[in-house]
Amino acid sequence: MNRVINPAKYLNNVVEDGKTFYIGFGVKNLTELGKSHPGLKELITGTQTSITVTGNKGPLKENTHGKVVRKQPEQKESIWKHIHYYSKRFGKDIDYNREFHIWEKMILHKYNLALEAAQTPQGETVLHFPAFKMQSTDDLYLKAGAAMNMAIALGSYHLIYNNVFEPIVPVTKFENKRILSSGNLTITEKLELIKKELNNQGSGEVSKGNSYRFALLKENTPTDVTMGIGGFDDYLMFEYTKNDLMILENLKTGNATYLFTLSKFDKNKELNKQTAASDYSFLKRIIHNNLEDWNRQFNKFFKG
Repeated sequence: MNRVINPAKYLNNVVEDGKTFYIGFGVKNLTELGKSHPGLKELITGTQTSITVTGNKGPLKENTHGKVVRKQPEQKESIWKHIHYYSKRFGKDIDYNREFHIWEKMILHKYNLALEAAQTPQGETVLHFPAFKMQSTDDLYLKAGAAMNMAIALGSYHLIYNNVFEPIVPVTKFENKRILSSGNLTITEKLELIKKELNNQGSGEVSKGNSYRFALLKENTPTDVTMGIGGFDDYLMFEYTKNDLMILENLKTGNATYLFTLSKFDKNKELNKQTAASDYSFLKRIIHNNLEDWNRQFNKFFKG
């Protein structure tokens, strides 16, 4: 995910005015910087409950040292600097004072934002910045933008969460049915599924959420998002008119992403995991197991 330039586009018409929200990221997709950051390790292991984010460069450095910009209106100031160096040409030290004309600077912000850890209803561990309250002001957008860019630097993406740490996605439609059911399983298949879920309760790998995929789906600006009766514990439907795509995605790991041609997709037709691949509009099924491979296959549908 690229650096955020316009934070307002991620908040306006997504978070209701006056509502509390959080900006954060999951711990499953940390960048190399995030993996090596000692503060994050302490948060994830529970050694610390809160750490002020800092670093040597970029948004992490700006958080504690301040983001420096040109003063407005722009104007230059004169400063004198002493220059000293050894000249091989003349075989001696050179000393002189020189006047420089530079732009006047000011600190735009220095937030000292801290990170904390939380658990989502789907069992995902996320790291988040302090609560924000939605309002259309430059101050909020600046602060939210700083948090978003720190999240990208550490976690490879940012996502907006509500007060119980479920992702805030622009849901535009609600259906009184499941978006994608398991289908007509045999008794043997049902018993095998129950056994698999019981076995995974200890490790939690299958039952836990991974909001990275939802962040990418949201980043590509869906035209409509439909939620069924299962809410975030089940599949959601993402429509992309520009790309002629319909995507069914589940927040929980261990499922698969289903892609269809939007113009051929019949929204009134009942689909399940057994019949989806035989549908006239079906394009591809991408399993969740290998996130790097999932990301590569997913991005192909949004290129060009």
